Amino acid sequence: MREGKVMHMKRLFFIIILVLCSGMLLLGCKQKQAEKSAAQEEAPQREKFLYVATVDMGGEDPDFVTVVGVDPSDPSTYSKIVHRVDMLDIGDELHHFGYNHDRTYLMVPGLFSGRIYIVDVADPKRPVVKTVNENLTKKSGYTTPHTIIGLENGNNLVTMIGADSESTAPGGLVEINAATGEFVSVFGPPADRDFENVPPTYMYDAGMKPELNRMVTTSFGLPKNVGPGITIDGLGTDVYLWDWKERTVIQKENIGHGTGALEVRWRAEEGSTIGYTNAPGSNEIWAWDDLDGDGKYTFTAVIKLPDGSVPTDMLLTDDDKYIYVSNWMGNNVRQYNIEDPLKPVLTGEVEIPYAQMLRISTDRKRLYVTNSLLSTWDDTELPEGVTRNGKYGIFLIDVDHEKGGMMLNKEFFVDMMKVQKKNTIGPARPHMMLFDPAVKTPFGHH
Repeated sequence: MREGKVMHMKRLFFIIILVLCSGMLLLGCKQKQAEKSAAQEEAPQREKFLYVATVDMGGEDPDFVTVVGVDPSDPSTYSKIVHRVDMLDIGDELHHFGYNHDRTYLMVPGLFSGRIYIVDVADPKRPVVKTVNENLTKKSGYTTPHTIIGLENGNNLVTMIGADSESTAPGGLVEINAATGEFVSVFGPPADRDFENVPPTYMYDAGMKPELNRMVTTSFGLPKNVGPGITIDGLGTDVYLWDWKERTVIQKENIGHGTGALEVRWRAEEGSTIGYTNAPGSNEIWAWDDLDGDGKYTFTAVIKLPDGSVPTDMLLTDDDKYIYVSNWMGNNVRQYNIEDPLKPVLTGEVEIPYAQMLRISTDRKRLYVTNSLLSTWDDTELPEGVTRNGKYGIFLIDVDHEKGGMMLNKEFFVDMMKVQKKNTIGPARPHMMLFDPAVKTPFGHH
């Protein structure tokens, strides 16, 4: 009897140990799965397709979004045009574009036409035009839609370079519906204001820093002045600091005649008051900061490019380590270390003819480059009678993010001189690029 009881106790003990071990094993497996999932979630998604806003040359075809394969594991699509999304009319001048808040649609404006195309990316390899809105100027009073930024309320913010007026002043901001492109409301002052008293006069790009309740906008120039071709006198002079929540300008900074500030790039660091803009008219990169915390931002030219340079695009890596600058007239792309934010150091340079728009991979190893600025600027006679003789194309630069430095990837090039368009075969102008929707980006990214 006693022996049976002992055996029973031994079996019970064994079962308890077995259960505990199984539980610990299960817990360990779950923990490993969680760690694996977290690692997968943190690992940057490699881009598979590149979407490129492309402007027709020749006047017989609509502009289109070019879909390029950029996944080297698929040699059938790598460095090739795999699809073309034609717009519905001729003469849009596709330029900058962006995603809606959940990355199901591309919002594609026609810079010259004012149309807003909604492009469905459910099939990322073969996007399709879902709808088009042609009433944005009529309903908002603003013209020339440029930058598209997804808002947290589900709408999109659009910078409008000009107004529907004789002078094409002022520029401003509007909200549009992300599913239809329809005008929702103005963001800030209306187009029919006295812009001499209620800024801004100019509008080009916008970048917000919600934790600081601040936004910065820039001022390439009014459409009437800068649309026809290359100009210095027509470029805007101002950079504007906004109260983000109140949607009002609280500081206007004149950075000089003929500067024409373009992109807005805040440092990603939480709470950082430092950001940058490129001024093509003065060969400079400017920084702003409020390091003393007095609420008034200081603007300083922190990079001066060589004479003859025209810095037309600029981006920061998401760890705030480098600025990349395209030098359109200087035919190169430059890499600057900005770990000391107000004292950039040149760390790399690659020659690319008429280098223009930039897009860097989320792992910071690949920098894509196009080389069309604007159709009316591309075709303008350049200083001292120089005319453009380079190919239109899409290039890839391999980046050393750890030590600094860059090298042109000679295995990747998309020739845009003999492109199959809707009606003809011929040259087309590649401008801004975005990655396929699986590549996640932070709020305000554009």
